Amino acid sequence: MRAFVGFVCLLIWQSAAYADTIDYKAVYAKAAPAVVLVYGESDTLGSVGTGSIVRADGLIVTNAHVILDHATQQPYSKLFVYMKPEHLTGRNADDLSRPFQVQWLAVNADLDLALLRMVSPPSDLPLMPVDNTSQIGVGEATAAIGHPEQGAKWSLTTGRIGGEFSDFNGVKGKDVFQMETSVNRGNSGGPLIDGNGIMIGINTSIARRAADGLAITGINFAIKSSVVRNWIETQNQRIPTAPVPPPAVAPPPAVVVKAPPPPVTPEVEVAPNTPARVSATQTPDAPAKTGKSLRIAPKLPSAPPAPKRGYTTRDKSTHTYSEQDILKLASDEAFDDLNKQLERRRK
Repeated sequence: MRAFVGFVCLLIWQSAAYADTIDYKAVYAKAAPAVVLVYGESDTLGSVGTGSIVRADGLIVTNAHVILDHATQQPYSKLFVYMKPEHLTGRNADDLSRPFQVQWLAVNADLDLALLRMVSPPSDLPLMPVDNTSQIGVGEATAAIGHPEQGAKWSLTTGRIGGEFSDFNGVKGKDVFQMETSVNRGNSGGPLIDGNGIMIGINTSIARRAADGLAITGINFAIKSSVVRNWIETQNQRIPTAPVPPPAVAPPPAVVVKAPPPPVTPEVEVAPNTPARVSATQTPDAPAKTGKSLRIAPKLPSAPPAPKRGYTTRDKSTHTYSEQDILKLASDEAFDDLNKQLERRRK
């Protein structure tokens, strides 16, 4: 078997995961059942690629180079798709146990797109919604699901869109994303999906070696879903409109706590060449209006308690008496003076 890809392939790849922006586990669970393995075979050659079920009657979109015989540039005589089993084991006997024959409906080699339809599709097919808003751009977190060569079937790879091209490789209307999302041979025709599990592109080609032989990594291309939808309509086919993702829920507004008013500080009047003094008319509720020059000063500390006063008598100049001692001495002296006066009168 041989798979085809738009560029020479060197099995070197690089990817980046952005689990903070996409719940990849949930996206994979939602999208992977609608992804199929496409197998084409002729007498001498075969090809393995990836496709997506886009309509309930078994309509599948993939790359043209997945189903074209390289030698004849005609679709393979035998075309089959395999649906994903409930549990993957890594063994082909288990993982490729649900084959369905398909017929090709339309092929455009220039755009690298093809339409297939299951011959006898099962009921309640899982579907891959195809984006029709064209709002995807550089920086978008993405994922790819496919069957990379030497990798597991229905593998998930992740990354972001890094660039955009219009009329890629000179093909009018072939608009593509450049992305770091890793794809390899076998991923061709598979979906590039966003965080809602909606197809935003079809993985179509890779760049792995420059013209001078230098290895290139992380340069991969996907045809935009807007191109896919427009081309399907030109084939007189219609596919369901992709659901509009719910708007992001805005975080609750931050709670603003009003700060209490600052404490009122006294205003002090400042006169030239004099120390500051508290205005005599100042009150705690209404600071006083002062002269021409004003400044705000912190509250003045209360005066310390006055030291205990002492008194000195004439006869004991080296001894200090308290107020109580002075009162007692003064009383004694007063009585002494009174007694002396009474004695003089008696004489």
